[in-house]
Amino acid sequence: MSPYKKKKETWAWFLDLTVRQMMRAGKKKIQYRLELQRDTPRESRLYARCVFCSTFGALRRTHTRAGDKLLELRHLRYFIAVAEELNFRRAAERLHISQPPLSLQIKALEEEVGGTLFERTKQHVFLTPAGLVFLKHARHVLDEADKAKLSVRQALSGEVGELRIGLTPSSEFQPYLPATIQSFRARYPGIVLTLAEMTSSAQIAAIAEHKLDLGVVRKPSGRLLSGVRLARLSTDPALLAMHESAPLTKKTQLQIAELKNLPLVCLSRASGAGLHEFVTGSCWAAGFTPNIVQEVREVSTMIALVAAGFGAAIIPAPLRRLQLDRVVYRPLSGKGTRTDLFVADHSKDRNRWVTEFKQMLIGEAGQGI
Repeated sequence: MSPYKKKKETWAWFLDLTVRQMMRAGKKKIQYRLELQRDTPRESRLYARCVFCSTFGALRRTHTRAGDKLLELRHLRYFIAVAEELNFRRAAERLHISQPPLSLQIKALEEEVGGTLFERTKQHVFLTPAGLVFLKHARHVLDEADKAKLSVRQALSGEVGELRIGLTPSSEFQPYLPATIQSFRARYPGIVLTLAEMTSSAQIAAIAEHKLDLGVVRKPSGRLLSGVRLARLSTDPALLAMHESAPLTKKTQLQIAELKNLPLVCLSRASGAGLHEFVTGSCWAAGFTPNIVQEVREVSTMIALVAAGFGAAIIPAPLRRLQLDRVVYRPLSGKGTRTDLFVADHSKDRNRWVTEFKQMLIGEAGQGI
């Protein structure tokens, strides 16, 4: 292989992008510098410049004798029109401009990228190899610009966005919650639902700080934080989950007072403050302190310990959907054996999707607005 052919096949060029930001006359100037090897062939230098300019064209500024010139999106549209028509007159008609200005713009563009993009004869116009490369990247830049414009318009009109929703560990078993999520996503596919499992108190704090849009909570003790409001979704009766060998399984209905001294498994306050307060509150209302032998972090762990004979558990009725072998459920009656579930949001929130999801959730729960 001749040295020239070997050199030709191993052409290499290097792009060195240097961004300098300076404040001059109140304007931010960004300069890009393209450095190539001295022995790089002219065709390769032109190709490199085309790739470079098409990639950074929307932002690149180059210094000329006439001052700073900006390569704009309209220059790419002019170039694409000529490249697709391969005729300056037809391209000018398509762009609704006269032919002489179009020719001047294409010539200026070629000066900008540092090489010829079109071969011109008296009868025909052809794209050069560099022009073909530039066409590919010019189309990509315009396509991305159109996507950005569409995304912004959709965001402004509310067609796209995000809704941040908090859920308590026990609320996830409510039948109306997955139904609402499914219906909302089908009706508004452009809205991303971000779901987070959190305690009721953590949700209320996040809503007050506008870090969460909506929450499904059990009302914690104490006053609500400023700006947070609640709307009731449902009222759940209490059940006792116990091992199938427990003596209380012989009864079909239990009084809360019968659970005195009964070993109980419960969610910790840190993992489920609302459910923890429901269990302790219902026992206190019946005149005794609950005998909690084990606190856990997960609802599924609580039911698994019941199946292992570790103790019984007082739960809201929807949790009976966790069906494990050797676990039976019995309804509880007495003071404090019903617990409410609420949807929480901020009173100053004007997000239409918060209102829409909230109304759909209340409707699915069957409570009305």
